[in-house]
Amino acid sequence: MQYFDCDKIRYEGPSSKNPLAFKHYNPEELIDGKSMKEHLRFAAPYWHVMRNELADPFGGGTAQMPWDDGSTSTENALKRVDVFFEFLEKIGIDYYCWHDRDIAPELGDLTASNKALDAVVAKLKDKQSETGVKLLWGTACLFSHPRYSQGGATSPDANVYAYAAAQVKKALECTKELDGLGYTFWGGREGYATLLNTDMKRELDHLGAF
Repeated sequence: MQYFDCDKIRYEGPSSKNPLAFKHYNPEELIDGKSMKEHLRFAAPYWHVMRNELADPFGGGTAQMPWDDGSTSTENALKRVDVFFEFLEKIGIDYYCWHDRDIAPELGDLTASNKALDAVVAKLKDKQSETGVKLLWGTACLFSHPRYSQGGATSPDANVYAYAAAQVKKALECTKELDGLGYTFWGGREGYATLLNTDMKRELDHLGAF
């Protein structure tokens, strides 16, 4: 099934009037012995491409995603994979990256969430093999769920800290399964809002021990 009603985006030069054409980026053009494609290893972040509803503080999202039924089902997450890889193929991007909760839903408990993640990772692996696209890096989303309001790796709640550690372990395993070129420890909510509330050296030591 085709989700985007357009052909592959190609280089047509600066004089092109085609809105769906590259004017200056020519992936095969050689610069100092390397192609632009090699110099500029673009990667598509799954959260921006597939999960961003384009909402702002003044109103709801305006993104049109007819393939997405709005549910947190594993089936919906699997459908997004097909859409995403069609997007990558048509725009000519060879790398991508993700947070675990972008590609698969957060469900009732960690076991259920991990099961959904395994299903999506299996499909991502198949699509990588089919297309040659590579995973640049993966990471764990330790910020969007309310449990992480006070951080994950630096949370004062031992239960939250342990949950975060288990989530990172699983994300590392999934990144390895997909032959990711790297892993990112993204501390979106780590630490405190003001230095008046903490001992920064101690805080960094705690984060480093995670």
